[in-house]
Amino acid sequence: MIVGVISDTHDRLDGLQKAIAIFKDKQVEMMIHCGDWVSPFTYQYFDNECHRIGLKVPVYSVIGNNPGDLKRVIEENSLRNNPILFAKREVNELELNQRKGVIYHGTDKIILNSLINSGQYDVVFTGHTHAVRNEVVGKTLVLNPGAVNYACEGKIIATATVALYDSESNTAEIVFLD
Repeated sequence: MIVGVISDTHDRLDGLQKAIAIFKDKQVEMMIHCGDWVSPFTYQYFDNECHRIGLKVPVYSVIGNNPGDLKRVIEENSLRNNPILFAKREVNELELNQRKGVIYHGTDKIILNSLINSGQYDVVFTGHTHAVRNEVVGKTLVLNPGAVNYACEGKIIATATVALYDSESNTAEIVFLD
């Protein structure tokens, strides 16, 4: 299964639109968002754009440390063309064929490192830093797709990134939006 992985949208609709187009082109079977969507209009735009181009796959997400108007987001989620499957807490565990994965925004390094080093997961999806991370630690793939908001480490950058995760091989490819 090919999974489109995105993080740290921070209301950048141009980056989000490019990411969605890449996921459609690569025929992803699932999407994962590692948090920090931010405003309710970003969720609405995401849903409308996916619907417009015919990309309807399960979407799993965590909120992150920039929740925006979370009450409105949760209330409106059930009205979307393709409701997002949010974590009930800070982490969202999921099965990807025979792989066990977990989504955690990455706000707390102790929690993130505990998830990585626990040996319980084949893949840990994370975000928060806006910096790409695609490495194996022990038996666990650690995947941070970077960010679609054209910013990293407090600086404006020229490109943005997403990832394509292959659950069969437990590997990922980083894709530049520009």
